[in-house]
Amino acid sequence: MKKSAKLKKKDAIHKTIREICLIRHPYCVICKKSDGILQGGHLIPKKRSEAVRYDLLNVFTQCSSCNFKHNHNPHPFIQWFIKEYGAGEYDSLVEKSRLVVHYKTWELDEIHDTLKQILHQMRNK
Repeated sequence: MKKSAKLKKKDAIHKTIREICLIRHPYCVICKKSDGILQGGHLIPKKRSEAVRYDLLNVFTQCSSCNFKHNHNPHPFIQWFIKEYGAGEYDSLVEKSRLVVHYKTWELDEIHDTLKQILHQMRNK
């Protein structure tokens, strides 16, 4: 089955976010492993909220094992986030996740352009 333009754009955005995550934290933020498969793990799952799906405060580097465990036990990731960013930031992210959002393709283009600029700046530091 052929992917739609919108789905291809979402995949490209996730790839860019993963690159940003790996520069920001070149190791799993939970277990500190830097080898193996590192992913962009969503604090608030992608399926639960489109509103925070591309929010850089919702995605951090995780090894595949910690990312898998997060699906069944989110508490270690939540605790790490609150320690790093504070309970207020977590509450704001949760509140934002409650918004109902359906991005149009042009909005995804804008999000991706912004993320590519952030990635470019991070690479040039």
